[in-house]
Amino acid sequence: MNALLLALLLSHPGSEPGVPLAQARPPTAVRQRTQGHGAPKVLPIQNPGAPRPPSAQGQDTPAKNPGAPSRAPSTPRPSAQGQDAPVQEADEATGTSEEPPSPPQPEVSDPLLTPMPPAPIQVKSWDEALNLVRQRSTDLRQALAQVESAAGQARIALAGLLPVISGTVGVQYNVLDPDSTTFIGGGAGGGIGGGIGGGAGTDSTPTPTQPPVAGILSASVPLFDLQAIDARRTAREAQRAAGWSLAETRRQLSATLARALVQVAAQERLAEVNRVNLRTALERLALAQRRLDLGAGTKLDVVRVKQDAESARALVVTGDEDLRQAREALGLALGLPQAVGLAKGVRVDELLQSARKDCRQLQELEGRSDLAAARSRFKVAQRQVSSVKAQYAPSISLTSTTIALTVEDDVVNVPIWNIGASLLLPFWDGGAREGLLRQSRAEAEIARQQVVELERSVTVEVAQARRGVAVSQASRDISSQERVLAEENDRLTRRSFEVGTGTSLELIQTAAQLRQAELALVVREFQLEQARVEAFLAEAACDW
Repeated sequence: MNALLLALLLSHPGSEPGVPLAQARPPTAVRQRTQGHGAPKVLPIQNPGAPRPPSAQGQDTPAKNPGAPSRAPSTPRPSAQGQDAPVQEADEATGTSEEPPSPPQPEVSDPLLTPMPPAPIQVKSWDEALNLVRQRSTDLRQALAQVESAAGQARIALAGLLPVISGTVGVQYNVLDPDSTTFIGGGAGGGIGGGIGGGAGTDSTPTPTQPPVAGILSASVPLFDLQAIDARRTAREAQRAAGWSLAETRRQLSATLARALVQVAAQERLAEVNRVNLRTALERLALAQRRLDLGAGTKLDVVRVKQDAESARALVVTGDEDLRQAREALGLALGLPQAVGLAKGVRVDELLQSARKDCRQLQELEGRSDLAAARSRFKVAQRQVSSVKAQYAPSISLTSTTIALTVEDDVVNVPIWNIGASLLLPFWDGGAREGLLRQSRAEAEIARQQVVELERSVTVEVAQARRGVAVSQASRDISSQERVLAEENDRLTRRSFEVGTGTSLELIQTAAQLRQAELALVVREFQLEQARVEAFLAEAACDW
């Protein structure tokens, strides 16, 4: 069948085999549509010297023999050779190929064409997302709690260098002889043995009340304690390590949030592309079914196109699930147990650009928070070794004890106030300090190796992040060119299939290639955005 006639028949939804072309569509509209698409203008062949008839049939009816009736035959089939010869000559002269008109695409419907509903919670800006992270992030709360715990340990270590004052108030009752109750006790810190007071008092000795009430006040001031000094230094270094860990947590949270935003934007775009591809596949299916109804196609063509449509449906289903998971991952990154999406009209590149104001670029890689935290933990391990060694050193402290006793003639009497000094000599503890020393040395070596390993990995990570931007840019450009070529290939193949010169296998292959090229382009575009984020945060510090 002639290519142009088949295209015109397909462009008219109400045409049927056996109906004259002039009756199926007004020739004026057909001519305008054909010229508008750049197709060659077909002129009827008339008798020499015969006037041109004004009717529409005389303009667009196929060639007929001299003396034939003016009415077009029921099944016009002009010679394809006579129809395509002018086009071939024009192609050889100009070097360009002109194409037949493209019929309008049929209307298709499918439940999967309905877009995904928006997420119950939508993020409009980077500041809004970051506020949610500050309020609800469990990792941030844990890092803050670790900083507070380190501050508490530092305060405990400081207490070992400060005076200790304690007081005790006691009352005693002699069950056997209540009238001769004697206060028996000892003071905390220095310790006082013996009793205070007796039964009946004399003129020079105050008589305690019955029962006696005594108050003991003890104080101890360390004069030299090397173990407490090292413990204080270790605690302060651990406090700095906790601060660096908090900074690293903020950097990681910023990176996680940026990745989640990019992933949601990418999956939303992929879901949209999947539906566009499904609509295109359904249009191909309608075209193949139309060709079969007109007798120009085969059942095999329809089956092949149906397989392609089912593949497009499968991509829509999996793409929707990937979008749901991406939204849920963004919700978890924000500290919410539900899906979170992007508000309509929000661009991910604008969100990531806003993130740069909360993180600053480092001048040197040595200042990265994870490296600083690892080095600080190594210093803590080294100071713990020194603290264990300090347990072998003696310590000197100053002590004082005061006792106040209730008496009968006066309210309170202070019979004792002792001031003394003590020297503690740790001779032997059964080998516990030796075990602690070996353990602390091993932990210091582990910390040192962790620093070396982290330095190597960070160096490679930064180099890969810098190189990843250029690689992603090149991949995006290549995918863009592949998509343009796949789109042109698909367009030409569809046109060939519409006019009957292409096969359904070629149609399906080009459609699959176009679908893969479109999805790959979307993925490469968002991989480029993610690579830029990774490259920036690899050498940045976040102080929010």
